[in-house]
Amino acid sequence: IAKTEEQMSQHLASLPNGGQNALGTQWGAGDIMYADLNGDGKIDGGSNTEADPGDRRVIGNSTPRYSFGLNLNADYKNFDFSVFMQGVMKRDYWQGGYYFWGATSKWWSTGLVDHLDYFRTADNPLGENLDAYYARPVFGTSKNQQTQTRFLQNAAYIRIKNIQLGYTLPKETTKRFGVERLRVYVSGENIWTGSSVAGMFDPETIDGGSNGTVYPLTKVWSAGLSVTF
Repeated sequence: IAKTEEQMSQHLASLPNGGQNALGTQWGAGDIMYADLNGDGKIDGGSNTEADPGDRRVIGNSTPRYSFGLNLNADYKNFDFSVFMQGVMKRDYWQGGYYFWGATSKWWSTGLVDHLDYFRTADNPLGENLDAYYARPVFGTSKNQQTQTRFLQNAAYIRIKNIQLGYTLPKETTKRFGVERLRVYVSGENIWTGSSVAGMFDPETIDGGSNGTVYPLTKVWSAGLSVTF
């Protein structure tokens, strides 16, 4: 993202054969500076063919490369503990929906707290934010939202799917009540997720929709008794 008008002007000057006009106009501070990958002095999609893709390159793969699961169990005296974790070790994810970009193209878009991290100069009522994650919001154009490495998501994650802690009462105690075995436990599901994907998305359900139409997996705590007579 260009932090100043001068920085953007210098970038456009390095593209003498058309600048970034194929993507949009009125470039300035807060806009994306795209790389001239084929060195032709302009940013465009070439002839839109495999032989001439312009400044486009393959930058990721949305297919999960390595999926894993890990199950751990431990016992100590009358206590038992188990945890099951699963995740994906390598996956790229491009999110092009309004739920990610916020209200920058359509008035009915959802505005989230994450979207407040956008480029702002010192004269903005909300204060300066030159190191923002998002480019400056511009309506009516997607010039800053072209598929690019800056906003490519790392969709790798690890999640505790289930964790359980139990305690089995001594038989000497339970036999007094005619019970062969009595175990009490607490259990949690989806209680922790490690992921760098944008906060408005659940890394386990990102294939289901791009505009917030898929409900994320909920955290669940439960407790119970297991009784054998």
